[in-house]
Amino acid sequence: MSTHQKSGKNIPIRKIKRFTLNNTSKPINDMLFKKSGFKKCIQCGRCTASCTAAYLYQDYNPRELMRKFIFDDVYSKEINELIWKCGQCYSCRARCPRNCKAGLGVQSLQLKSVFNGNAPPEIINISKQIKLNLYKYGITFLPSTQRIDLLEEFGVKTNDQSIENSKKRESLGFKMDMTRINPLPEESLQEVRQILELTGFVED
Repeated sequence: MSTHQKSGKNIPIRKIKRFTLNNTSKPINDMLFKKSGFKKCIQCGRCTASCTAAYLYQDYNPRELMRKFIFDDVYSKEINELIWKCGQCYSCRARCPRNCKAGLGVQSLQLKSVFNGNAPPEIINISKQIKLNLYKYGITFLPSTQRIDLLEEFGVKTNDQSIENSKKRESLGFKMDMTRINPLPEESLQEVRQILELTGFVED
């Protein structure tokens, strides 16, 4: 280690360790990923400090994810598992002094994972059901498709508040398993299907 003399004292100079990335994969060419702003991230950690997912999961860290985005380190099995812990609340964006959006980068990787068939089985099933609903009814979500164990996922309070949602829907004038009071007109539904088919949509 070399030294630098200042005011009669020898101050050690530490050399910066350089490293080379071995990843030969092509960078992700996706608008959402680019808009995450990872190139201007200063690694301050405010995103992680405000992240609800980081509070719930010890291994989830938006600051660390942004660092991986910077170095194009987004192809591991570990990353593919972590991205599904993000709740897309965008607290990361609200707190970032550089207006970065870690959630957008995560969303881009989630979409890529679904398209490549690498997403967890439950996510693949949800994706298929959403596409099927869109093709059949012109809407994405139906109450019957949201088979979430509220007690396990969100706790007693949310479970107790939501357990009678179907009856509440009927009392408000909705059908038990339809998000519209009036169904989508057949002519409009045919237009939706035509758009889906023209854009490469394939019914499962």
